[in-house]
Amino acid sequence: MSVSIGIDNVVKKYGDLTIIPDLSAQIKNGEFFTLLGPSGCGKTTLLRMIAGFNSIEGGTIKFEDQVINDIPAQKRNIGMVFQSYAIFPHLTVRQNVEYGLKIRKTPGMR
Repeated sequence: MSVSIGIDNVVKKYGDLTIIPDLSAQIKNGEFFTLLGPSGCGKTTLLRMIAGFNSIEGGTIKFEDQVINDIPAQKRNIGMVFQSYAIFPHLTVRQNVEYGLKIRKTPGMR
């Protein structure tokens, strides 16, 4: 399932430190989108906010036209494969990606 993602004036803070000060972006349905930037600039933080793993201190994130700020991660229908610490080291990259799809009993996954 592909949806548009609207990021409107999003703010992320950790205490007094502002990681993402005021970010807006529109990702169209089916568009190939890449986040680029130096280490520590907020790329992973933004992805975690979209997935529902991090809180949002300001602004809105939308799937299509629905604001998802307060929707729990497990109800957002989005997946995220972490760089290292949350993957299964005994599985291949493919098997790690397939794992969540199998748990959800996605058609075509055995």
